[in-house]
Amino acid sequence: MDQNYRMSAFKGAVYFPSRAYNAYQTYEYFDADEIDRDFSYAQKAGISALRIFTSFEQYEKGPGSFFDKFDALLSAAERHSVSVMPILFENCGRDFTIEAAMDRDPDTAVCVKSPSLATIQHPDRWEPCLAFVEAFMRRYGDDARLVAIEVMNEPEYGIGDVDFALAMLRRAREFKKSVPLSIGCVSIEQCLYYGDLIDVYQFHDNFPTTREAFKKKLDFASSVKAVTGKPVWISEWQRLRVSGPGWNQAVIPEGDKCPDLASLADLVYSSGLGSFFWCLMVKPAYLSTQRPNGTFNGLFHEDGSVYSLEDYKAVSGKDDVTVRKELPSWFIEERKRKEADR
Repeated sequence: MDQNYRMSAFKGAVYFPSRAYNAYQTYEYFDADEIDRDFSYAQKAGISALRIFTSFEQYEKGPGSFFDKFDALLSAAERHSVSVMPILFENCGRDFTIEAAMDRDPDTAVCVKSPSLATIQHPDRWEPCLAFVEAFMRRYGDDARLVAIEVMNEPEYGIGDVDFALAMLRRAREFKKSVPLSIGCVSIEQCLYYGDLIDVYQFHDNFPTTREAFKKKLDFASSVKAVTGKPVWISEWQRLRVSGPGWNQAVIPEGDKCPDLASLADLVYSSGLGSFFWCLMVKPAYLSTQRPNGTFNGLFHEDGSVYSLEDYKAVSGKDDVTVRKELPSWFIEERKRKEADR
């Protein structure tokens, strides 16, 4: 993977297996055949990069097993001409407990922090996390299948995790080889927290309320890329929501609950920025701040059909797919089973 690709307007997506509610479950229920199948869908759609969470807690449980699974994932990516940006730590979600991480309830299972807040807020507990960073960098720091290594997703200033992210980033920097380092920042401005410790700038804008405001962010990011000479990627985007982004809202308009990549794709793909939409597989919302209002997102169902032909065409430029404009069948069945058990 070379710098020309990183500076290009490549098309990427965030990836979780369809039935994994969080990163811990990705590796707990890891299925190499499923990963290979899903990556073939990405290749079919012209998606050349995937942003994928690792799991510190799965590494702690068994380093060898975790790395075997991640190696299998990278082998599948290589077979399908897809590069990978692994994410080492996650700020978003419920605080980490095994119960939260293993929750499979269709109404309550969501993402979890990694590591736990108790770890993040106590530097004397960071050594195992630093050891994970070192082990990961030693193993993959020169791996051409990686487009970058994202040390943490959305560190938030004020609760201690920017300090945590900086410590992890500095350790990663000690063992850095050819693969660039990054942080999954909410805004371009937050990249300033990390200065020259990061080689790639990222920002997120999942639910903009106007195309005009969204384009201004893309244009600003493009100017940052031009001035700094660094790659700039919008590593989370989903759809336009004119009624509001819907964070922590119990009720949103019915039409705002479903995927609509086509509402923003033309702006993203003409921006000159690398990008990752959320997400490759159709599934219920990842965050507890969106799940209660019924949000779901994604492009492909497990059988290779798509939720939206318009979205598929906006991403791939093709229309060679079957369309199923519905929630995933497995999710519907889980909810029916839950209702029957009440």
